[in-house]
Amino acid sequence: MILSDRDIKKALEEGNLIITPAPELNQFSTSALDPRVGSGFWKYKNRKKGIRTSIDFDEITDSEEAFANLRDFLQEIPPDDRGLILLRRGEFILVETLEYIKLPPCGKLAARVEGRSSLARLGISVHMTAPVVHCGFKGRLHLEIINNGPFDLEIRPKKTRLCQLVFEMVQSEPSGPLDSYFTDQDDPAGRKGSSL
Repeated sequence: MILSDRDIKKALEEGNLIITPAPELNQFSTSALDPRVGSGFWKYKNRKKGIRTSIDFDEITDSEEAFANLRDFLQEIPPDDRGLILLRRGEFILVETLEYIKLPPCGKLAARVEGRSSLARLGISVHMTAPVVHCGFKGRLHLEIINNGPFDLEIRPKKTRLCQLVFEMVQSEPSGPLDSYFTDQDDPAGRKGSSL
């Protein structure tokens, strides 16, 4: 069952869903919530001419330590002199949400990250293959954004809404805690310390 805006607000009131800072009214649609981008933006460093890097997918996904090594290849993107992040045509970036999301297991909720049609029509993809936010998750979401369109996109930190969250009921409370390297993550390479 997908939650309506009324159901989402009720889940927030009852503590079955925790979002910090609290969403503003314009972030709700009839059956979704639009999180805002935060202030964390990253891109992979440009490779030097003549140097090629490859990643052993099985090794990196089987080891938190190996996955954390991706930090060495990431660089933060600072805002320009207008306070904006420019997503150029063909560019891929990683973006942190402003909202910290907590889906307590007892609330029996999960969510899906979905794109917004207005941005999709401009060629913007907001998640590559991983839309599921599992019951028991807590942390800021990290979005994989690519601009496949013909225009550069100006993003306003702490304001622009690039995606939507669709909340769904889980049939029963999970049998144990969520064991994921990305719960309470500090950056797009996963957790390295503690968050909120």
